[in-house]
Amino acid sequence: MIRRLTRYGLLTPLLCVSLLTACDLTDDPEKTATLAEVGLFSANLSEHYALIGDLSGHAELWQLHPKALVHKWQHTDESAGVIAVDISSKEEYAVTAEKNSLAWWRIADGTLLSVWSLPDIFSVSISSDGQYALVGLADKAIYLSLRHGKTLYAFAHDDTVTGTDLSKSGRYALTGSEDKNAKLWDLRDGTLKYRWQHGNKLASVAISPDDRFALTNAALGQTRLWKIASGKMHKELGPARITLSAATFSANAKYLLTGHISQRIELWRTSNGRLVKFWRAKKTEPWRPSAATIVALGFVDQDKKFYSIATNGLLQRWRIR
Repeated sequence: MIRRLTRYGLLTPLLCVSLLTACDLTDDPEKTATLAEVGLFSANLSEHYALIGDLSGHAELWQLHPKALVHKWQHTDESAGVIAVDISSKEEYAVTAEKNSLAWWRIADGTLLSVWSLPDIFSVSISSDGQYALVGLADKAIYLSLRHGKTLYAFAHDDTVTGTDLSKSGRYALTGSEDKNAKLWDLRDGTLKYRWQHGNKLASVAISPDDRFALTNAALGQTRLWKIASGKMHKELGPARITLSAATFSANAKYLLTGHISQRIELWRTSNGRLVKFWRAKKTEPWRPSAATIVALGFVDQDKKFYSIATNGLLQRWRIR
């Protein structure tokens, strides 16, 4: 039997594609700028700056508004990638990490203050005052006094420490590892406060500015908010199987931004764990997955807007409300 393809039959798949595309439409960014033509390994955002580690082996510090390159840094003459970067919240210091070296920089004049040789660095965070760093290594994280070049504490894990964060208050350190555990440490004496076990290796961790919440995300697994006061889970966010590539809290900790490998960005309300809004960079071919991953997010303008940086080197500014 010969089946006739009516005009309705032909339009049906096209209609489905159109509906799926429409469902994924989001607000356009207010502004888009290219920070790196060659792409990025890493990035971090503060109120006024973007710090990136590009594929050529350099780190670049950019002023956000107006956009301007402030400093270009390199650890060595070798073209090793800068795999992790961070800016102190007071915007006085920065750290950059290659696979086997850590560098400490002064932002005011771009001076290299010190550099350390450390094996197998996977993540790094700098304290609010820029005097300390939490460095994720192959089987532990170390809490390092940058001014004195001394390890104050070593935080043990059974596998690679893939995520780190330091609280703005300077009281807590948070580590996430491929051993499927996230651990919260008390920096007053280096003791373990809580251990939160997950089903998969940890992908992202973050501490809210007011020390109320800790975020942990396991690769292709759970995203959870924990109450630091009690150590109990506050909320579980979003789909059961997702990997976060970036996460940051608003200044007042009422909101949380999360980024994904698909360039999707989500805004969550921390009080109830509900999704408020999401954004996605527009694509030339909507049915194909994006090759860019969100690697940095930062609230600005009293939490009314935020910036995002993706591995394709694009910096974008978005309006929340």
